[in-house]
Amino acid sequence: MNYNIVVIISIVICAIISMLISYYGVLLLLDESSGLFKMAQLIVAIVSMTTFYAPIKHILLKYMNVDESEGESEE
Repeated sequence: MNYNIVVIISIVICAIISMLISYYGVLLLLDESSGLFKMAQLIVAIVSMTTFYAPIKHILLKYMNVDESEGESEE
């Protein structure tokens, strides 16, 4: 499998996880009609995206047996 496809798959998985965490995590603290709801949701989504992206990519690279240098050599 191509390195770029693994990166795209990890971004999609990470975005879905971040969307769920940000919505339900902020919903525990704020009401959905609150003015700060979307701002807090955006901040939590950014933090969770940056937190989960690298481990998910690393796991997928190991599972799919893709070498990281493979993606760099194509450019």
